[in-house]
Amino acid sequence: MMGLYSIRMRGAEGGPHEEGGRHISGAERIVEESDLESVASSLIHRALHHSKGKSDFINIRIDAVHDEDITYVDCIDVDEHETASVKESHELAKNLLQSVVSHKAVENAFTELGQLPGNMRGAILMDANTGVRLDQDTMRGVRVSHMDACGNETRSMNVHMREALVLATKVQSCPGIVGELCWSDDPDYTVGYVACNGIYHRIPNMKEMGNPIGGRVFFVDTNRPIREIVDYLENTTVLVRW
Repeated sequence: MMGLYSIRMRGAEGGPHEEGGRHISGAERIVEESDLESVASSLIHRALHHSKGKSDFINIRIDAVHDEDITYVDCIDVDEHETASVKESHELAKNLLQSVVSHKAVENAFTELGQLPGNMRGAILMDANTGVRLDQDTMRGVRVSHMDACGNETRSMNVHMREALVLATKVQSCPGIVGELCWSDDPDYTVGYVACNGIYHRIPNMKEMGNPIGGRVFFVDTNRPIREIVDYLENTTVLVRW
């Protein structure tokens, strides 16, 4: 595959994130050169017309992607669940995670996400055994980047699920990551997921409708060097094969 570019957008209200701006939207694609303009336009539109507000700071970064730097991974399996309440959804998520993560770590993860003062730009990194938080910047966390699905391959799903499934697949492919917990920061989208054992468990009702706070936690086997885990998540280019 030739002529690919990574295009990444982040938008905030009240100035840049680094100067205290409130995170509104972030997204990225890996596309062919011929698609750059249309994709850039769609990302800018997303930053300006988001349910969380209108970005007055928008950063777009475009970098060439070299074929030899790409890692290809197969999409993880999907399991759709049905629940009737937030309580039921959280109980389900906890049960799924406890197949790979300690009870203490699971409880700490839900506590961390439930107490967030605002939305993080990235994910919380947590020791899967002790439940100790490992990331240094408590509002940035670890931001997974440089990923997309292969070419024009598509599945019948909404944008939220497509982006989450691509991200979860990259995270699951990272040596040292044993599980993930996530729910959206979009106030109009209440679906979340647990990813573990090579399966993306899509769970509705992970928060109340209208709640603008969301986040994600990556559970880590600390026998792997944390620096290597973070480098893979933030810098390795991954294309997901549907």
